[in-house]
Amino acid sequence: MQAQQTKTFAPLNGIRVLDISHVLAGPFATYQLGLLGADVIRVERIAGDDFVRYHGGTEAMKSAGLGASFLSQNASKKSICLDLKSDQGKELFLRLATGADVIMENFRPGVVDRLGVGFDAIKAVKPDIIYCSLSGYGQRGPLAGAPAYDHILQGISGMMAMTGEPAGGPMRVGFPVVDYIAGQAAVNAILAALMQRNQDSSPRHLEISMLGSLISLMGAYSVDWETTGHLRGLEGNKAFSGSPFSDCFQTSDGLVVVTANTIAQAYAICACLNAQNLVPLVDHMAAGKKLTEAESATISEDLRKRFAASGSMEMEQRLTEAQVPAAKVRDLGEILQHPQTAALPVMRNLNVPELDRQITVPALAFESKGEGFEELKPAPTMGRDTIGILMEAGYTRSEVDGFLKSGVAYSDQG
Repeated sequence: MQAQQTKTFAPLNGIRVLDISHVLAGPFATYQLGLLGADVIRVERIAGDDFVRYHGGTEAMKSAGLGASFLSQNASKKSICLDLKSDQGKELFLRLATGADVIMENFRPGVVDRLGVGFDAIKAVKPDIIYCSLSGYGQRGPLAGAPAYDHILQGISGMMAMTGEPAGGPMRVGFPVVDYIAGQAAVNAILAALMQRNQDSSPRHLEISMLGSLISLMGAYSVDWETTGHLRGLEGNKAFSGSPFSDCFQTSDGLVVVTANTIAQAYAICACLNAQNLVPLVDHMAAGKKLTEAESATISEDLRKRFAASGSMEMEQRLTEAQVPAAKVRDLGEILQHPQTAALPVMRNLNVPELDRQITVPALAFESKGEGFEELKPAPTMGRDTIGILMEAGYTRSEVDGFLKSGVAYSDQG
């Protein structure tokens, strides 16, 4: 009997995205759209100044313009290089826009209009375009034109002020989380606009800000501040709940993070660690009484002594079996090699023919039961697809050769 073929989950098949964004946030958004089946074309500057092409990975990867940061979110895309500052380059882009469904850009406000490829120019040639502008602070307001990177947004947003230990002061999150938050917000907006287009074919200009995307995720803290005047922050590894049974504890060979937020979990950790002396304090909590600072300190000190006497994996296993949320603090390399990661669909194989090797890259963080995803195609070198894209748009090969010779377009394929 022949094995049943797995269906492919590609809801955006037939959708074309022109991506004139750079660095991380915009390209991350279009990568997610590509993983959902969209045809994504990177429109790159001939100068090749998108630094992520040369960021991370081996020297060979960076020399090929296929750095780790680039490969992580550009699989299956195409690349065309155009000089958008030239009249002819703008004309070529507008021709491509007539066949696009979505345009993504993340320049500072006003730049795309000065280039002649802003929303008004595009909707004139593509009346049902979905145009997404992603910026640091949005399209209006006193900071709209200010330069913005992930680290700056972490600082200005209040995020850094609530991250870290009191003695050390504010700290940034260890990876560019704001870029990815904003990129995911852009994905949500674009998918919603594509759905709305089925009912109303009007052009839409979506405006996404990194600042707004991040602030929207801090609602629990912002409402607390608005209603009480209390600002949370620099609480180290204390849990959101504030429970004294939740923290990051040092064991004999590493750290274990524990989140015993509920009364039941507090009783469970006492039983698991044979800490019967702490049960009366849990009884107080169960009765609705607030623990004093001294009582909370007693719990913390007692737990730290018990954790220090055991190994991290032992504590992870014991607490997990007792239904207390706990985990050894692992580095990224450890969790990537963990069997649980292997059981998830989050990492996919990507061939890199220029380096004669295969790597694994992040994919979608979900799966559709019984359906697979399209195979990842190699990430593009700069201008790899320029000739094919322009010819598909109706230009002859001789015309394309003229564009390449004049410098209005570039291809690394000759």
